[in-house]
Amino acid sequence: MKSDANKTGLTLIEMLIVVAIIVILTTMVIGLAGRVTDQSKEQLTRNTIGILTSALRQFHDYEYRYIDNPIYTPPQRQFYLGLDFPLDCSGFDVPTLQMTLDNSLGLAAGSVVINPAAAHNDPDYSGCEVLYFFLSRVSECRKTLDKIDETLTTSEGANNQPMNIAITYSSGAVKVYPLLRVIDPWGTTLRYKYYDNITLDPHSKLTFPVIISAGPDKRFGTADDISSRK
Repeated sequence: MKSDANKTGLTLIEMLIVVAIIVILTTMVIGLAGRVTDQSKEQLTRNTIGILTSALRQFHDYEYRYIDNPIYTPPQRQFYLGLDFPLDCSGFDVPTLQMTLDNSLGLAAGSVVINPAAAHNDPDYSGCEVLYFFLSRVSECRKTLDKIDETLTTSEGANNQPMNIAITYSSGAVKVYPLLRVIDPWGTTLRYKYYDNITLDPHSKLTFPVIISAGPDKRFGTADDISSRK
């Protein structure tokens, strides 16, 4: 009887060891799978930022200071007031955004209207929205933007409503565009930065704009940020 008890005890210990090994291996596999997923998302983010950077270079290198004007046939060009790159409108609320676009497009006040559903649009979206708007109005840049994974572009506002922008041109013609922006695989809108401070002081203008993802932690200014600079 004593011998049988010893055998039973050894069997239980062996089972506990096996269970422990299984738990350790499972934890390792889950951790490895999570890391592989993160690496895949990081690479997708870098690729997306690279596409946007290429479109910015096209906008600049080919001197795209103009936009196709949809109210003429054949298309003519509408002056963009000499923009080297799309405006940096990061942190702008809707009224300020509309006024800025009126001015940059050389249109009368109130010509640019962002749909009312965007009244609560998160100002954190505005920089990337304006970036995408300006780039997508130029045919060559638009072809480059088409390379972005479609799951990473959205027009959904902070209130989960699709957003658009309506522009009334001097002829009276109205053109409506979706107000799209680019997000990273973790769901955070990319940040577009052309100035070193929020006052848009011309002296703080960067040589080349920077595009930043908040990374896996979804917080800007932390170690896991992914930037076009690195």
